[in-house]
Amino acid sequence: MPRINSPDVVSQVTQLHDAYEKALVANDVAALGAFFWDSPDVVRFGVNEQLYGAEALAEYRRTSAVVFTERRMVRRSVLALGEDVASVTSEYEQKVFGQPRHNRQSQVWVRFPEAGWKVVSAHVSNALVGPPQTASWEGYADQVAAALRLPLAAAHRTGVAQNLQRAAAIAAPLLAVDLPSTSEIAPVFVP
Repeated sequence: MPRINSPDVVSQVTQLHDAYEKALVANDVAALGAFFWDSPDVVRFGVNEQLYGAEALAEYRRTSAVVFTERRMVRRSVLALGEDVASVTSEYEQKVFGQPRHNRQSQVWVRFPEAGWKVVSAHVSNALVGPPQTASWEGYADQVAAALRLPLAAAHRTGVAQNLQRAAAIAAPLLAVDLPSTSEIAPVFVP
């Protein structure tokens, strides 16, 4: 079994991830490209793109502008598997086109003898759109908690808001189905 979380490996990858974040916020295209493996096998899934290979990734970086501001890391987890492989998963609060978002990012880093540490796979996902009638999901959570006279601890507020947001996104396609009023959704249970 590989050594888990070697302090040296965790430190190296954390420093690289910090440098990657700095380049991302600055939209330093050259620096961003240097963090990724120069291979047709590198993969990056973004919010709206699926990039396979270093050429596709480089083209994306050249033609895309940063659309977020006020990016702040909320949480990061670095998992080192042996001396040459690590994963980094992180969560961010930021504004996208002026709207607050909670985003997630995961990266797999591999240390190559000739090139050093490189990202071989990455995935980014944006938070879902907030509720239509309120300013934010946290505001909605506050209103519901008050209406139900249910205490909502500050430590749980963000998580509750995220769960409400995700539940709404899951339910949205079902609620969009137009059913006739005469439809029987499910048989009635009679004991």
